[in-house]
Parts: sequence; structure tokens; C-alpha cells
Amino acid sequence: MRSRSTETQHVPSLPSAADVVIIGGGIVGCSVAYHLAKRGCTDVLLLERRSLTCGTTWHAAGLVGQLRATYNLTRLAQYTAQLYEGLERETGQATGFRQVGSIAVASNDARFEELRRGASMARSFGLEVQVITPAAAKERWPLLATDDLVGAVYLPKDGK
Repeated sequence: MRSRSTETQHVPSLPSAADVVIIGGGIVGCSVAYHLAKRGCTDVLLLERRSLTCGTTWHAAGLVGQLRATYNLTRLAQYTAQLYEGLERETGQATGFRQVGSIAVASNDARFEELRRGASMARSFGLEVQVITPAAAKERWPLLATDDLVGAVYLPKDGK
């Protein structure tokens, strides 16, 4: 455990004022700062008590799926995937984001019907989606056990 005096030695001096102060450097705080900067706001102060994304943001690391329960949430998720896809080119900072696609599988007819309905909704929301056979799912993910599968849905623009 470090003493209080040791911790305060490393705190940089902060400006006395800023047009915008964002508390928290997780995914939301960083996104707000990014979008404000894109809109021309140049006096943004982002405060994080440790390092960026050190809090709960790491819990959400993983699949960036685009299909959500409503049109507006799906559009927001689509925007996020498009943003992540181009962020490295825009900023020069490696993000590690890759659009590898996602596969949802069904092991019974009822689940497959649910997936087909979701695929129909995805199409109506403007997402690229394919209803595929278990064999086609295995072609995309060779380690997938398909013996008990009825069908699957593939969203090629989902990422990680």
C-alpha cells in the first residue's frame, strides 16, 4: 500500500477551468471526448483516477454485435462498428478491432425460427445478414460442432 504523499507526487497539475470536464475514462467518457473533439470542441478535460479503461470497461471487451432489440439501438451499434472499423486509419492508433463476423446457432426448430425472425429484423434495419446451414457455419468456424444444429445466422460485419 502506498502512502498518500507518494500518490499525490504523481498527480499532474490540472487546469483551473475547461469548457467540458468528463469524469471517467472508460468507454463512455473516451467516446464523449472523441465525439466532442470531432465536433470542434478543443477545451475538453478527461479525468480518470488511474489509467484509461481501467474500471469496468474491460468487462465489455469482446464481440461488437450490431443487431439489437430496437431500430435505434441497432443503428447505434452499426455506427459503433463502423467507427471502430475506421478508427485506426483515422487516428494512427492501433485498436485491434477486426470485423470477423458472428454466428448464432440453433439446436432446435423453435430457436432456429427465432434466429430467422431476428435475421428478418436485421435486414429491415439495414444489416447484412445470412441465414446459413450448419455446414456453412462450420465452414466459417471449423471448430464448431454441428451434429445437433438445425441452422444458424451469420452477421459478417460484427467484430471483436
